[in-house]
Amino acid sequence: MSKYHDESALQVNPLQYRLLRILVMARSISRHPQDTNGVLAVITNSGSTNAPGSTLTINKDGSGTLTFQKGAGEERFRRYVNKTFPPGTFDSSQLEKILTQIEDVETIPKHNCIKSISFGSITTITYQGKTSGDLSCLSVEDAKIFQDLKNLVQSINTHV
Repeated sequence: MSKYHDESALQVNPLQYRLLRILVMARSISRHPQDTNGVLAVITNSGSTNAPGSTLTINKDGSGTLTFQKGAGEERFRRYVNKTFPPGTFDSSQLEKILTQIEDVETIPKHNCIKSISFGSITTITYQGKTSGDLSCLSVEDAKIFQDLKNLVQSINTHV
C-alpha cells in the first residue's frame, strides 16, 4: 500500500454508498433533465379569456408538439387542435444558441406589465429545468440577449 493511502477514508457502509450514488444521479438529472429525451425547451402560454393555454415543446432536432389546455372551455376552444411538428420545423439551433448564452433563464428580468383583460397572457420558457418570468413583459431596456429570446419566441408562436 502507498504511504498516502488512508484506510479510514475508504470505509463507507453500503447504505451510505447507495445514498451517495442516488444523490449524484439525481443532481445530474436535475441539472439537465431535458437532455435525456431530446427536448430543448418548453414554451408555455397561460392563455386568456379568448384563447386556451398552450405548451409548445421544442426538440433539439427542430421538431415539436403543441398541446392546448382547454379546461372548462372545451367546446368554446374546439378549433384549437393539438399538433405535432416534424424535425426542422423550428429553428432549434438559434434557440439553443440564445439559451446557451443566457445559461439560466431564471436570470431573465421579471417585470410586471399592463395587459388586456381579454387577450393578455403570460409566456414563459423552461430550459434545463428552470423557468423564466413573463417574456412578453421584456422591453428595450433589458439586455439584448433577452430581447432576442423574446423576439424568437414570439416568432415561433406566430407560426404554430
